Amino acid sequence: MQIELIPATAADASALAAIQRKAFERLYAQYHDEGSPYLRGEAEILNWLERPNWKVFKILVGGVLAGGMAACERQGLPGECYLARVYILPEMQGKGIASRAVLLCEAEFPAATRWSLDFPADQPANRRCYEKAGYTDTGETREQSEGKITLALYEKLKTKGR
Repeated sequence: MQIELIPATAADASALAAIQRKAFERLYAQYHDEGSPYLRGEAEILNWLERPNWKVFKILVGGVLAGGMAACERQGLPGECYLARVYILPEMQGKGIASRAVLLCEAEFPAATRWSLDFPADQPANRRCYEKAGYTDTGETREQSEGKITLALYEKLKTKGR
């Protein structure tokens, strides 16, 4: 299965927002979280595209748009990057696409030495995906949306040349 990461443009925002909505619909139904990516859309993606420390990507599988992702280098913290969002169409989930896309994304930030991300702690598929990509649980959690969601915090440390 050929997986590609292509830089997104403003023209891609609508399609990416539609995929994001489909990808996060199940989690929104579970948590009813007003901060859910299910409720966010084109405006957020366009905002990220305008920021110099952010990169937004389309995830293509066999040449077909299957998802998207966004990551940034944390301002004032050279070498520290945050994987803000990864989303795959529901029918394409569970096939290793996201973990491969994460590795491709990391390659787009060659100076990064530390990556961090968070996800709902009660989602085992997310845990497997990120661990497959080399991330480890920091043991820390953070509450979100007035305690509706507990986020697990993961990180990946990289050395130069790796």
